[in-house]
Amino acid sequence: MNKSWLAAGTVVIVLSLWMATGLLQSDDAGLAEEDKSDPLMTVEVQTVELQEMARKIALQGELAPAQYLLLKAETSGKVDELLVGKGSRVSRDDALVQLDLGSRLNTLAEASARVKSARSEQEAAETLQRQRLQSKVQSEQAEAALESALAQLRNIELDINRTTIAAPFDALVNDLPVERGELIERGDVVAELVDNSAFDVTAQAAQQAVSTLQIGQPVSVELITGESLPGKLTYISSIADPQTRSFRVEARVDNPGAAFAAGISATLTIPVEQVEATFITPSALSLGDDGELGVKAVDADNRVLFLPIQLVSTSIEGAWVSGIPAGTRLITLGQGFVGLGEQVQTQPAQAEDRPAVSGQN
Repeated sequence: MNKSWLAAGTVVIVLSLWMATGLLQSDDAGLAEEDKSDPLMTVEVQTVELQEMARKIALQGELAPAQYLLLKAETSGKVDELLVGKGSRVSRDDALVQLDLGSRLNTLAEASARVKSARSEQEAAETLQRQRLQSKVQSEQAEAALESALAQLRNIELDINRTTIAAPFDALVNDLPVERGELIERGDVVAELVDNSAFDVTAQAAQQAVSTLQIGQPVSVELITGESLPGKLTYISSIADPQTRSFRVEARVDNPGAAFAAGISATLTIPVEQVEATFITPSALSLGDDGELGVKAVDADNRVLFLPIQLVSTSIEGAWVSGIPAGTRLITLGQGFVGLGEQVQTQPAQAEDRPAVSGQN
């Protein structure tokens, strides 16, 4: 009996020691697991400073001359003389082409004689009518004959004037598609005139941007050749294009010294509002889960968060963006290796990384 109790006690002691050993091993394993956990990722951050600047919209367009005209003949005749050449710069009312007068001088002399005769008859009729020797109707007929003769005289004088084809505005003669001795008819093109002292820049604005535009607001026109011209917005269409749902806009810019040619591609840049923005380099940009453009930053607990941004302006060096509050600690290095909500260690950005956030324009 005593031997049985002794054996049973021995078994209980052995089981207790075995269980205790397992618990200790379990605790040791947990501690070991904690020891094996990865350390926090270290990222470089920089505190954001904001600067007030103009948000702009950029529209693609081209330069069109302030005035453009295919000058047409208003009478028929043979080209007697070309008074200017292609490429000439002319002033308003300068003669460009002279047509042969033909028989117009004879017609003028005939019309003048008819007016002289009709005036004499009208004066005589008035005298007789005052003396009651002629009826009022006959006097009125004589007056009508004089008016008809005068009208014919004015018509031939106008036709003679039209044989000298002149420039209606200051312009460059871009083309003269007629030759001396050529017979032209009324409506034929005799000259192509371009006023390139200024340009109208035409572009299409998205419907979301039209409400921010105003006639007369300043604009900047960046030419494809690299030059920049200042100007003003002069026209905003009140009807959208049925195909693109965009609105036609125009701006007027001067062309000092006629240095640039019409038809050059240009970017019409229009400031629309003042915003607080900061400058970031492309390396600081990230994409959100839905593809939204933004940046990664850390909160007060050093946990990673994502901030959507709005582009204000862009360049080769980077972009001015809004949507980042002042004082935000922006991740400038290591943002590609950390996820949203992850806790990280932070250290100030190195000197070479400082351009990622800037307060300079």
